[in-house]
Amino acid sequence: MIAVGVGLLPAIVWGIMPVALYYFKGSVFEQLMGTTMGTLIMALLFFICEKPILDGGTFFLALLSGMAWSIGQAGQYWSYSRLGVSKVFPISTGLQIVGNSVIGGLGLREWQGNIAVLKGFIGMFIIVIGILASNIVIGQHSKPQNRSIKDYMVLVTSTVGYWGYSFFPKLINHENPVAALLPQAIGMVLMALIVVKILIHNQKFSSYRIRLNIIGGLLFGVAAMAYLASIALNGLVNAFLMSQLNMVIATLLGIYLLKESQQVSVWHLYTGLLLIVIGGLIIVLP
Repeated sequence: MIAVGVGLLPAIVWGIMPVALYYFKGSVFEQLMGTTMGTLIMALLFFICEKPILDGGTFFLALLSGMAWSIGQAGQYWSYSRLGVSKVFPISTGLQIVGNSVIGGLGLREWQGNIAVLKGFIGMFIIVIGILASNIVIGQHSKPQNRSIKDYMVLVTSTVGYWGYSFFPKLINHENPVAALLPQAIGMVLMALIVVKILIHNQKFSSYRIRLNIIGGLLFGVAAMAYLASIALNGLVNAFLMSQLNMVIATLLGIYLLKESQQVSVWHLYTGLLLIVIGGLIIVLP
């Protein structure tokens, strides 16, 4: 029960974050910098309280995880503006689920036996169908965008970044997940600065917007801590799939709090969300 509770905490926090960022506003890079800085602050607080012993292997792998996350996050925001939500969301989320499930279930041998493998593939298929069923309708109001191979490549790259974010912590052999959080947050900030340096030229940033988005980073830091603990307790596949329930929370908050209900087909929406939950349960439950 404790493992399930820890596994669901990232879903709750990450489900709330999009609504918080909606109110904080700011450009993609103001949000990226604010989020990573807030995560670093929270990681420092956890580290000071716990005082874990940090070895070189843990530091390096966690640093790579954080850097991969910032690549994924930057590419994700870029793709939203270029391709539209209705294209990005099903492709990105579907690739994340399939990629992390295959890496953890098959590559790291978390799926033991033919039945577990069969359940994994059935669950992944149902989840992808659920994402498509719910998100195509939600993205209906998006304006058409000019699309190119480059834009799709950016989207794929961002998804690979998210794979790395989940994969590298699984290789860490440390009894205290707090040890990984600080170098992971350092990696996030470092790569965010690199991304901003490479992609942004002579563009001014609002320090006020960055400070606001630090609040989102503090929330993310709590979720990241819980996610690292969940990987250790539940395995990569189960931890990732439980965290993806954030989509259900974020979607419902978007409809009822941000008043988007007039833009969606409720029947399609709830059917899709139900399929996502069912698919996740098929994979997670023994």
